[in-house]
Amino acid sequence: MSSWLSWLGQSGFVMEHQGVRLVIDPFLTPTAGARPPRFRVEDLGKIDWVLSTHEHIDHWDHSTICRIKQENPQARIMAPGHLRALAAEAGFLASEFTEPSLTKRVPLTPEIGVRAVSAVHALHAAHGYGSGTADQFLGYILSMEGITVYHSGDTIISRDLLDTLSQAQIDVALLPVNGRDFFRDAADVVGNLGACEAVDLAGYIGASVLVPMHYDAFPNNLGDVGQVARYAHDKWPYMTVAVLGYGQKWLLEKPMALAHL
Repeated sequence: MSSWLSWLGQSGFVMEHQGVRLVIDPFLTPTAGARPPRFRVEDLGKIDWVLSTHEHIDHWDHSTICRIKQENPQARIMAPGHLRALAAEAGFLASEFTEPSLTKRVPLTPEIGVRAVSAVHALHAAHGYGSGTADQFLGYILSMEGITVYHSGDTIISRDLLDTLSQAQIDVALLPVNGRDFFRDAADVVGNLGACEAVDLAGYIGASVLVPMHYDAFPNNLGDVGQVARYAHDKWPYMTVAVLGYGQKWLLEKPMALAHL
């Protein structure tokens, strides 16, 4: 059975493996200051797992998570531990909440495992990047029978993050590319990797495929996927940049070099 990935916009993805469907950071509620969402919860199909990386609205969209649970009573959720109460408000039982681990692989199914990675982020720009606790802002490394996918959540680079990811044998990296600057920080828009930083992070950790994300939802906080593609072509010419169309199923396969075909 094939595995596939589909982009919902911003940092939201649907992923399916062996018939199990996950949704990561879905942001489907009309929100002031954001472009209208491209999809409704009903468009997602049967959801078995919801994964959220942190509490900012475009990653923990409470209304959307509530509707997903209403449409999928069997669904379970993985999120940072401090979001347990919000998950309960959304309808998830205590037994349906799984807290990720920073030290070991947690199985969602026998074929899908998740390990958490601390992201370098903040609730407010004035707090400073990396001001949260180790398990407050997360990325997820998903391993699925021969292919490893990293969803970074919101992050910039740190030495610890680079070292951790370099050992994780990432095949596909889903990374934000909207960047950050003084004026956005001053407006309390907590930023992320820029286009070139995302490409270099993917390259240094050995990822064969980079999927840009988090560049389209807020007109005051966009990113340039053209710059991502141009820079990758020049600096990391054996890396594939996959700019996904909204809602298109993209098959997940372990990249293989020509010499190994």
